[in-house]
Amino acid sequence: MANSRREYFRKTRKSRLRELKHSRTGWCGMVSAIAAAVLFVVSVALSFTAAGEAAFPAGTVSLIGLVLAAGAFVLGIMAVREPKIRPLPPRTALILGGILTVVLAALYISGMV
Repeated sequence: MANSRREYFRKTRKSRLRELKHSRTGWCGMVSAIAAAVLFVVSVALSFTAAGEAAFPAGTVSLIGLVLAAGAFVLGIMAVREPKIRPLPPRTALILGGILTVVLAALYISGMV
């Protein structure tokens, strides 16, 4: 019985995945979140290589990253609400975009003080 049950769930899982579609909004959000993460790493690396004296270039790069992260978060929310989509890209956009938005906003607030 275990073998037939395993085969049944394997077959139904494949058919369920075939019914789900890729969301363009979810993919755009995920790509935007990854780009924001790359810009965050570039900003941190730029600040370390300049020994903390690269305020304007690092701030500009991280501001662009903040806009991309906030956009990824919004696109992730919009994509999650779509019916019958694959869940990985929207969830990635939500999680990564939300974390980066909070981190970059906290950096800006602490930099203004």
